[in-house]
Amino acid sequence: MFEQNHQQELTARQKEILSLLRKGLTNNEICKTLNISANTVKAHLANIYKILEVTNRTEAVSAKIEENENEEKSKIDGIKKELNIIFLKQNDLSAYPKANGLYYSLVEAIHQYRIFRVLETLDESIEPAFTIDVSATKDCGETLFLSIRLGSTHEVLWTSTIKISSENISDAAQKAAMLLFRHIVLATANIKYTPKCPIPYWWYASAHCNIKFENRSKDSFKYCKDMLLPLASGEIYSEQAIYTLALVYYYAILDNWGDTLALTKQLEEFARKTMFNAPYSIYSQMIMAFYNIVIGNKSEAIAYFKQIIEANPQTIIARTMLTQIYMLTGQNDKALELIDECERLIPEIAAQASIKHGKAFILLMQGKYEECITLAKQILLYTPKATILHLFIIFCNNKLGKTAESEAQIKELYKEHPNFNKSYLEQILKGVNPQMQKLFMDNLQNLFTPQKP
Repeated sequence: MFEQNHQQELTARQKEILSLLRKGLTNNEICKTLNISANTVKAHLANIYKILEVTNRTEAVSAKIEENENEEKSKIDGIKKELNIIFLKQNDLSAYPKANGLYYSLVEAIHQYRIFRVLETLDESIEPAFTIDVSATKDCGETLFLSIRLGSTHEVLWTSTIKISSENISDAAQKAAMLLFRHIVLATANIKYTPKCPIPYWWYASAHCNIKFENRSKDSFKYCKDMLLPLASGEIYSEQAIYTLALVYYYAILDNWGDTLALTKQLEEFARKTMFNAPYSIYSQMIMAFYNIVIGNKSEAIAYFKQIIEANPQTIIARTMLTQIYMLTGQNDKALELIDECERLIPEIAAQASIKHGKAFILLMQGKYEECITLAKQILLYTPKATILHLFIIFCNNKLGKTAESEAQIKELYKEHPNFNKSYLEQILKGVNPQMQKLFMDNLQNLFTPQKP
């Protein structure tokens, strides 16, 4: 994945410890700073010495400064590097009024992500991360063609054809922007990153972790945390990296992958930091929304998500999470309206698990328990550790009087989450309206009774 040298062989945790060594911290101070044991620190130091081919902490610090000073500067420069994309027209779009209007609406929609520096003319002094080729034809109606190339190379990463009917141009542009954004993320995650790559490292790490974390698991949480944490702390700071990291922590809390209190405290720190650095950014507002959900302040989270969607209508995560909160707070009509809007705007995105979660919940609330079980089991094939889906299946089986199936699912839940307990369920239901809280607690009581061997 990366060109290797001594420093790059170190893990993210080893780099953290080496950084603290440079600041003159003792082993005991490192223990307190990182909340790890003395034996763990000693084990990490032994591995660091081995990797750097040194025998003590003084030599390790010296090796770090002597061998990797240029690399650290290069990494920091890479964090600050802009994500440039250039739209290149391959023919005269003015001859195709609808396609031309769609093109300009698409460029405006891409701007709304507040991530890309969008160019429309070649500039030899600026190397693009991606080139978007655009052309149009007229064949029984107008058609806009899009393709993504890596940098200024001829390597085509994705192509799409958009036939323009009588539909609203704004809706078509949002669909195209969502697809374009998704495939830029996928293309980034699949490249082999090197320091010479035209893509900035902060974007590579964020996109790579977004795709990695689609298979939600404790292992992918640790992987993403190790990759992103160095970009979201200390002097090196990337808004996109800290947003992606906050999303990872949010799901870690939701799926009970560690000390919930400690994870929530860390999420609070991310929220504090982003609001200090960029209070009006949609990504800072997203992190605030995540934090408010986990502390049970769902009305505040709703307000943040509404602001985000107004600023960027194609933000899928904001839409899906707002859908779920509406359902948890008994606002099912608003939830269904959002789901219908997602399916209308972009069916490809609506097919993702996050939208299906919402559909499963609505089926449960409508009393369509068999359908809810079927859908939840389908989603679990891709995200087997998703706690909420296990709870849906147990709830529905209890309602249907299927005791054996319910007990089998409870065993499966505890297999995936051995530390699951009543306080965790109460944490999930924080901020939910009292009637729904009672409904869930009443129908999930067998979660906490001794199971047959």
